Amino acid sequence: MPVTAPSVRAHPLDMLHSADTMVRWTLPVSVVIHGGLLAALLALAVPRSLERPAQHVISVELVRPAPQSPPPAVASAEPAPKPAAVPEAPPPVPTASADDGMIAATDFYAGGILADPANAEVRRNFPLLASSEQVTQLCNMEALEQLRLADPAVPADALVGYAFDSITVAGTVLDAPDGAVRSGGSWFHFRYHCAVTPDIAGVSAFEYALGAAVPPEQWEEHFLNGNDDWLN
Repeated sequence: MPVTAPSVRAHPLDMLHSADTMVRWTLPVSVVIHGGLLAALLALAVPRSLERPAQHVISVELVRPAPQSPPPAVASAEPAPKPAAVPEAPPPVPTASADDGMIAATDFYAGGILADPANAEVRRNFPLLASSEQVTQLCNMEALEQLRLADPAVPADALVGYAFDSITVAGTVLDAPDGAVRSGGSWFHFRYHCAVTPDIAGVSAFEYALGAAVPPEQWEEHFLNGNDDWLN
């Protein structure tokens, strides 16, 4: 037959003692646990110094921009420049003639010289001369002006058309085969052929050739003078 152990009933005083013992042990443990939790909370509340992130250095190379060409200049609205003055044309250069090497003039000046107001007295007396003499005077004027324009540095200042040969005048045409012209104080052989206009107011054709110098010992014989002092 089974044997059952006898039931033991705890005494009330023993139960009270056990409860007091449990309280004494659990209280310190609770204090320790709560103190640890409080310390953890305080540690979380204290601000931490943030660590500076590591700097990542990037090397940068400065590139100079390429030079740019300046913008095209804008033409300002300016008045059109005045046309430059056209320089006066130099006197025409006589051309060499195929006839005995004589120089043929292309422009003529005797008519303008005669019409110059400075020569009014000569112009008034001109009709008083014989027609052949009028032709001679116009041709001599033309000869001196042609030579002056050909060499302005040493212009001719006197002319003797009959110095070494006679002058011939046929109507309005004159031929002086061997005259003499003075330039720079010296005399030179001079040949010229001249034609005047029908009204004997100007020259229409002129050819000439300048020859060798005339020796001074021949001047007197051919009515040539070094200067015009004898006229005074």
